Amino acid sequence: MFTVGKVNDLTLWFEIETTEQGAQPNSDTSNFPANPNAELGIKIAEFKLNNLAGIQLHHSGTDNDSEDSCNALFYYYANQPLRDNHVIIVNQNSLNIFRVHWSARIQDVNYYDDNKPEARIDIEANFHYDNNRVKD
Repeated sequence: MFTVGKVNDLTLWFEIETTEQGAQPNSDTSNFPANPNAELGIKIAEFKLNNLAGIQLHHSGTDNDSEDSCNALFYYYANQPLRDNHVIIVNQNSLNIFRVHWSARIQDVNYYDDNKPEARIDIEANFHYDNNRVKD
């Protein structure tokens, strides 16, 4: 987790990546090593590190695949836009560690036959706020 921008125009970024031990591939992709990861940037009106616990954020994502989705992406073997992102910063575990629940809609990445049903992704994890990644 880090912020990008200036005081009155900040984006709070969330980035997460699975590890080889944490990834649980389906049988059709188990022979192809990949570590899924996701990123999301949400504009926030006010940023106070110690007041993040309890806030809820939303990022609608794109309406269709031809729009730029660089602020809400899931990476597996290819990029997929994340839509209808809901983030709840559940609590602050320590100075820079936050428990986050992030859910979004996505095209199911396990279908390659043009069926492409929609799926839901749920991420529950501790995010570290990195003061060194603050960018203007």
